[in-house]
Amino acid sequence: MAIPISHSELYGHRPTDQQFTELISAFKTGPTFISLAMWDFMISLSEGDAAKYKYLQGFFIHNLVRPDLRAQVLHKAARDSDAPRPIFGRWQLLALMKKVLLETTDDGDKDPRTDDAARRVLGDACLMLNDLLFPEEQMERLKDRGGTEERERIHDELMTQWLCQIELAHPPDVYQAVARNDEYFSIFDQPAAEFAFTDGQTLAQRFEHLTGLGIHQYLRLYVAVFALHSSLEAKHPEEINANPGVINFDKELIFSLMDFRQEEQDIFFRRVVADLPRLIQGVKKDAASARAWQFDFTTFRDYPLVAIPENPRGFTCIAFPFLIEKLASGIYHTILNSWPAGDPERDKFQSYWGKVFEQFVNDRLRDEYPPSTLAKRLYENPYFNRKRNRSIEVSDAALDYGDALVLLERKGGYLSLNEKYSDDASKLLMGVAEKFGMEKVIRQLSRSIGMIFNEDEGERDCFSERVKRRRPVDPFNPAAIRKVYPVLVVQDFAMTLGFMNRRLRLQFKQKMQEHRLRPQVQVRPLSLLTVENLENVLAHIGEITLPEVLDEYAREEHDPLTTFNGILDQYLRARGANVKRRYRWSVKKCAEVLDSIKERFKDVTEFSY
Repeated sequence: MAIPISHSELYGHRPTDQQFTELISAFKTGPTFISLAMWDFMISLSEGDAAKYKYLQGFFIHNLVRPDLRAQVLHKAARDSDAPRPIFGRWQLLALMKKVLLETTDDGDKDPRTDDAARRVLGDACLMLNDLLFPEEQMERLKDRGGTEERERIHDELMTQWLCQIELAHPPDVYQAVARNDEYFSIFDQPAAEFAFTDGQTLAQRFEHLTGLGIHQYLRLYVAVFALHSSLEAKHPEEINANPGVINFDKELIFSLMDFRQEEQDIFFRRVVADLPRLIQGVKKDAASARAWQFDFTTFRDYPLVAIPENPRGFTCIAFPFLIEKLASGIYHTILNSWPAGDPERDKFQSYWGKVFEQFVNDRLRDEYPPSTLAKRLYENPYFNRKRNRSIEVSDAALDYGDALVLLERKGGYLSLNEKYSDDASKLLMGVAEKFGMEKVIRQLSRSIGMIFNEDEGERDCFSERVKRRRPVDPFNPAAIRKVYPVLVVQDFAMTLGFMNRRLRLQFKQKMQEHRLRPQVQVRPLSLLTVENLENVLAHIGEITLPEVLDEYAREEHDPLTTFNGILDQYLRARGANVKRRYRWSVKKCAEVLDSIKERFKDVTEFSY
């Protein structure tokens, strides 16, 4: 990530918070916020396209930077070089949008839609934010204070400070997320009483009772809205600038083409589209929390679509990554928040969600490693064999690769907002430890490896799957194993940051030092994967194996900011594989969802996939 051009770089001194607030306080809230949302959305649509990036930065420099600074900024931006630098970015614009809601009123006299001088002032505010987003006390925490633990402390600080940006830069794959969530709902709908709520209701019945809208209907309506927005990705920013109204949508016009009842439409839009007063109320509540202002966009994440003040039927997108996020982990939070705080069914849902996630992962592994009379590859929820150990689960799943054993654990929890965005490394580390760390995954995996491969033959134990009445079947023989790969699969996409994986690896390595193993066995570093990462590997099984990808992931020369998907893509390219291939199960499942949406259109509508 390139360092953005800042106010201090151009003027030789950092701006103060007071100077920034005074600068923006005269703006009119509504038109300023909507203008910033449009610019942020345009940057999101152009993500990953170098030509569009170059055009947009040039467009913003021309229209927002003061003429006396333009030549200097263009030189520093170096747009034609191999390492161009931005001046305008999504994080910065989101922060400015938040400050506009907090510090301006509709009585302001500056309107960027019609006032060129006002637009230049917004450009100054963006330059200031490129300093203020990196507070001096935050930079102080990155300095080496001396001592043996400093390297790890600094890495933990970097993890804390980069988490928000990594989330913005690496949103989940929408189509895989839609397929996954739709399958979760199907698992919840199974007739078994395991996932029952009040009066024996299923999740779908309970959600409809609480909200008035079916859960499958909610997902399909949101996918339809996403599809309309994603269709703009094919447009060049110049087209959007020539006709900015194209990124605004009329909810009645959209759903007049679809066979949804008016009541369904009204319920849906009340839940997903916020007007400015609701956003202002939300960001004020966020500002009163213990979370760092520059990282916390909770209200924008809750409501990625905003009503246009002058048009009660119109809405536009605040931030495309947040719209994508709502179709991934946002579905979980939408369902959870349908219950009021303190309702015991919230805890029940969270427990069920973790179990459904575990079933989903095992179902996908079973698809790729089906039972065979020739070889047993997948062991689901294996337990140890010895009588004294039969109550101990080895892991959630084990994969036998002949000379390699992969032990997988799954955790369906999510880091809290306070853990992620408080700018406090100790809170983040505590959240990681409680939900994914030492007392859960690391303890279980290290103990299991220690028991299976103990150097003392008399202390060793092996495992089997269990069938009815917990009778062991298909005992595993570890004699040929030379490498062991511990793997943690999670749902929380915040965990995709390389620093997270590094931290858990260090904890696992430390815990493994308590065990003495057979000398022939090498235990590889722990690998942290999101469920999307796992799906992306499964898409290429046959061309590659999971152990060889995990070996590549464990190489120490990878930058801690690198994500698993980035490393996997490089690995696939080096082997001439198709990097863009999606997991075939996800393709089929998402196609079914999209087909069900098209059936609701009164006229034929095409979705790209």
